[in-house]
Amino acid sequence: MIYLRRTFPITVLVLLTMVLAACGNSTSSGSGSTPTPAATTPTPAAPTPTTAAALVMTTTATVKGQSVTILTDASSGKTLYYFTPDTATKAACTGGCAQTWPPLLATGPGTPTSATSLPGMLTVVSSGNGNQVAYNGHPLYTFSGDTGPAQTNGEGIGGKWFVCTPDLAVGNGSGSGALIKTATVTVNGQSVTVLTNASSGKTLYYFTPDTATTAACTGGCAQTWPPLLATGSGTPTSSTSLPGKLTVVKTANGNQVEYNGHLLYTFSGDSGPAQSHGEGVGNKWFVVTTDLK
Repeated sequence: MIYLRRTFPITVLVLLTMVLAACGNSTSSGSGSTPTPAATTPTPAAPTPTTAAALVMTTTATVKGQSVTILTDASSGKTLYYFTPDTATKAACTGGCAQTWPPLLATGPGTPTSATSLPGMLTVVSSGNGNQVAYNGHPLYTFSGDTGPAQTNGEGIGGKWFVCTPDLAVGNGSGSGALIKTATVTVNGQSVTVLTNASSGKTLYYFTPDTATTAACTGGCAQTWPPLLATGSGTPTSSTSLPGKLTVVKTANGNQVEYNGHLLYTFSGDSGPAQSHGEGVGNKWFVVTTDLK
């Protein structure tokens, strides 16, 4: 009995020690649990650099019955035209004319771009229409008569409006100001050096009923055979040397250019540079060669 009384306090002390040890282990286990990760601030993504939207693109269109690569307004898809009385620094189509032929205007700073590669150069001309886009020195326009993309209803109108193609030559006023240049063309199966319009590259023709002072092709005829007109004062020039003489004659068509006394025309049936579809038409129309007498 005395032994039990003595051992009881010891037993209680041992039990308390075990309980305290258990609590200590529990606390240690709790403090060893997986720590909560510290909150991190997400790094914002780097902004994507933006580039100005292209104003011009190319497409294939039918021009006078032939499939041709042309320049179009990248926004609307409408065909782009140039106006032969324009120069590289001045638009001759403004006001009411620009209602029918809306100019293609630059929408921001910098050089305008094309969605497709072009062999020529796009620039901006400060004209009476605003900051107008030009290609190789030709201010560009659409035509209100085209109701949808890749239409070419404006081709040849007035003998002054033409579809803009990638190979359009440098315009008057942006270089030498020459109206004429020469090119090698296949005529009746033979390679011949001919005179061409320096602006469009189109082959030049003469009409046998003309005289040195009178144009027999006017009105409706001149719609099919647009006359080559002088755009300024002075004697017209060629970008290449010619053995003959260039002059200007005032005809019913305007101040028309002639070579060695032959009034000059292009042909609406030629849809691009250095073609000769007009050769021999009606046995009255012929390609102008450098040696024409």
